[in-house]
Amino acid sequence: MNELNISEKIPKQIRKWTCHKLECFADYIEAYTRTLDNNKCCYLELYAGCGNCICKGTDCVIEDSALRALRTKTKFDKYMFVVTDHQNARSLKRLSTPHDTANTVEIITGNCINEKVIQQVFDLIPRSASSLALIDPPGYRKLRWSTIKKLAAHGKDWKGHKMELLIIFPLEMALLRNLTRPECEASITRLYGNRKWQEIKQNKLVGKIGLGKARQRLAELYKAGLKGLGYRHITDFKPSRFSKPPVYHIILASDSDSRAKILEEAWGKERYLPCELLYSRKDRP
Repeated sequence: MNELNISEKIPKQIRKWTCHKLECFADYIEAYTRTLDNNKCCYLELYAGCGNCICKGTDCVIEDSALRALRTKTKFDKYMFVVTDHQNARSLKRLSTPHDTANTVEIITGNCINEKVIQQVFDLIPRSASSLALIDPPGYRKLRWSTIKKLAAHGKDWKGHKMELLIIFPLEMALLRNLTRPECEASITRLYGNRKWQEIKQNKLVGKIGLGKARQRLAELYKAGLKGLGYRHITDFKPSRFSKPPVYHIILASDSDSRAKILEEAWGKERYLPCELLYSRKDRP
């Protein structure tokens, strides 16, 4: 837990399920880096924040995914964080500086759907290097299939593997809630890159499928799109703690068959949160 510097931008408040997500991600990224050996690998985060968050209803200030990626014992060769506004970028720069001992951190300010912004990212990633992208959008409207296609097509590493994508798919509290709203049709189509989702919507409206089946098919449709981009392994995991049904799905697109086990171990185990009494007894990586 960190002390909050009140002169900085006040971090956003998060609910327990988000805190749980960050704790799981910390375990995942630590385990992921242990598999790298001496291979060069880049880390990309498309929707990075200011570095800190506050658990809603508490005084608990915790690090967000960007700082957790920087804290792993085994390091990535390069870190790239795309931040939407300058104030968050300045805060993340200040908080990441102590971890940037090898001058490997790049903070890019802008919207990742902007062609110039995504090109800045690609210019920093050697085409022969392995890379992992965390895609955790603040709602489905911010994520477009065109961005996913560009990431998948950027290039392959020396093993012939495309950029790995760890997607926090905003299903329950964003996509499913807005599925039948006419004003949301365009943004959902941009999310999937096609209109196949409308068949799921129609089946739900006429009662052919219930919420559970609609939830499953929406996730499966997105996974099918990733498969169509040529990824060999598509894994979908549904975390349930603090939110039943789950607020989000985790979708991993990879050309390696070893990543799914890391994902399940990180998100599937019981854990305490920083604001809970027994957290200090939990062994952290």
